[in-house]
Amino acid sequence: MPKSFVCRLLIAAPQGVASKLEGILAGAQIVPDVVCHSAGDAIAAIAGEEALLLTTWKLDDMTGGELAERAGDSVDVLMIVPHDFDGEPGGNVLLLRNPLSPDALIQAVKTMMFCCAREHDLRVKALKLSRMLEERKVIERAKGKLMDALGIKESEAHYRMQKKSMDTGRRIVDIAQEILAAEEIE
Repeated sequence: MPKSFVCRLLIAAPQGVASKLEGILAGAQIVPDVVCHSAGDAIAAIAGEEALLLTTWKLDDMTGGELAERAGDSVDVLMIVPHDFDGEPGGNVLLLRNPLSPDALIQAVKTMMFCCAREHDLRVKALKLSRMLEERKVIERAKGKLMDALGIKESEAHYRMQKKSMDTGRRIVDIAQEILAAEEIE
């Protein structure tokens, strides 16, 4: 069974807050991959990869909301905000209101890391299914071309493609692409 994706965890917070967050998470054996003290450093560390970002509402160089927006859709954000914060989170932002208990922080991070990994696995599965569907379409079009050119039934067209695939040790979709690219069918 393939190993599941492990979500990268980044902390972006002022130095004192980042140290406190790191300490709380260390108690639950959660070690961040990167700890940054500026939004610019966080964006550079993310570099377009999937990640979970734990940040505060205010950083020295921008707000947590601006950071979440610049980080992109591949990053899920847990943003610690003041209790009286009245802003709306973006689609990939979950707000954690201060004061925040260590247990609540740990549970939120664990849950988001699980969700991040699950989302990644589902995205990989969706890409695989999409590729399989595209290959199936190519195979079906090639069968249609064989059926028209040779006046044979679908089962015979499939058998011929399958046999050539087995005889040559190549994938049936590669045989189908050759058939579609061929000027004449023999």
